[in-house]
Amino acid sequence: MVKQSYQENITIVMENLEYGGATTHLISLINNKRFKKNKFTIITNKNNFATKNILNSCDMKNLRFIYYHSFNLNHFKNIFLKSLFFFVKPFLFLISIIQMLFVIKKVKFDIILANCGGYGDFRTEMACIFACKLLGKKNLHLLIHHSYTKPKLWSYLIDFLNLFIGRFLDGLIFVSFATKKSIEFNTRLLDSFRYQASVIHNGIHLRKIKKVKKLKNLSTKKNLIKIGMLSRIERYKGQVDLIKGFSKLPDKKKSKYKIFFVGNGEKKELTHLKNMVSKLRLKKYVKIVKYINKDSLLIIKNFDLLFSLTRDFEGFGYSIAEALYLGVPVVSTKVGGVTEFLNTKNATLIKPKDINSIKKILVEFLIKRKNFKYKSLNGKKLIIKKFNSDLMTSKFYDYFKKTYNRNL
Repeated sequence: MVKQSYQENITIVMENLEYGGATTHLISLINNKRFKKNKFTIITNKNNFATKNILNSCDMKNLRFIYYHSFNLNHFKNIFLKSLFFFVKPFLFLISIIQMLFVIKKVKFDIILANCGGYGDFRTEMACIFACKLLGKKNLHLLIHHSYTKPKLWSYLIDFLNLFIGRFLDGLIFVSFATKKSIEFNTRLLDSFRYQASVIHNGIHLRKIKKVKKLKNLSTKKNLIKIGMLSRIERYKGQVDLIKGFSKLPDKKKSKYKIFFVGNGEKKELTHLKNMVSKLRLKKYVKIVKYINKDSLLIIKNFDLLFSLTRDFEGFGYSIAEALYLGVPVVSTKVGGVTEFLNTKNATLIKPKDINSIKKILVEFLIKRKNFKYKSLNGKKLIIKKFNSDLMTSKFYDYFKKTYNRNL
């Protein structure tokens, strides 16, 4: 049989479209010239923050959305209902499979990609894979961006389901070796996968930012050093650690800086961060900004120093890679996939929750700013060569083509 190139229709299932790495990855795939002849269908939850961002960032001629309604813990305000939610999850998962059966029937596709930000609980992406198998569909792929997240209940049942998911899949992709290792160590997903799983690192869209466009929400007085964190506002992301480290500086040194936290988050997380800022009397030094619907490169270009202080795991770290590409110095914790492109020659690396190191770095930056800048320029060369979106999408294209031909 003569092997053919796979056809045009690619369907991507992603429960939560948020302002983060998984969505940035999605936009890069859709917009890349390698996929310009392909037609994309995105199946996603109705209540998504970043749908508008995708609509504004992608060519709508080759893109359509199909919406469904997912069951989410955030829908419940009552504590009793929240507790009950965990006990009825398997039942809700069955409903999700039935829902996906009706949705998938409407879609004509050659490749389907279940795009998981995290993995380890009952997810719509898992329900989609079961639904596709029940409908006799082929060319099912699972892409995992983050580490294993242990569910509060039903972990044994979920791991049992993983054995079936692994058998159903035609392709399994991770964005870093650290992500693959986490899933391999904590689940049986890879035990039952029939083929060899692939690691395809994320890549950033290389484009020139000729002039720094000053964004109103990130403006400050002249000569102040802008520290930035671009991520969801969550405790594990380490915003509070930066605040605590900064609070240890003498007032004279504090006055040299302005800290910007750019990102969305749940109300309780935002309240926690604001309370910490108030408690440490840092209001005049800190600004919390909701995610600006702008090119992330434009946001990062406004910073003089980027912090990424994730406490436990980072699948890849898009904002870090983008900062290096722009020549913006980076301070990062040594967690997960970031160590696959960060080292002491291109960034400043610290342990998670290392408050004293954060303080020392902020003092040192005032004296040896050029040294930090020199490191970031080393990182720029690496990003251009090995972590660009053209390289990433070419690998995805070839991977899809290979698996498609395998099923002919």
